[in-house]
Amino acid sequence: MKYSKISNETRRAFIEKVNQGACTIRQAAKQFGIKFSTGKAILSLYKHEGRVGKKERRTRRLKQQKEELIQQNYNNSKEIPIVETKQVQEFQTLQNNESYNNSYYTQYSNYQNWYQTQAWLQYMSCHNLVNYYNYGKIF
Repeated sequence: MKYSKISNETRRAFIEKVNQGACTIRQAAKQFGIKFSTGKAILSLYKHEGRVGKKERRTRRLKQQKEELIQQNYNNSKEIPIVETKQVQEFQTLQNNESYNNSYYTQYSNYQNWYQTQAWLQYMSCHNLVNYYNYGKIF
């Protein structure tokens, strides 16, 4: 059995008739020549989603829209400045120098932290409580 196509006007009239309370869903479906289950589905969609018509399912773009997009892309490409390879190479060498300097700085700061820690440990090993106690008994 083939599906029957129901126009948006018929759907709207069906919804109005049922919402007014003039008749039940079954009676309104008979009047409009719609199956009862289809009538329930139409009302359910209206209550939950607020739409009367069917969903738009077309995902393909129209030819005119495609041409407009192509024209926009062409116009935008004119605004983008052209970069020469020499400029790109200079930028890359600058980045490499910065990364080298950053790695040198982190190595230096790590060494500084290590040196300070070692100096503190050496100082504390000479000045612990046992040494003070022994030092006091000598004199």
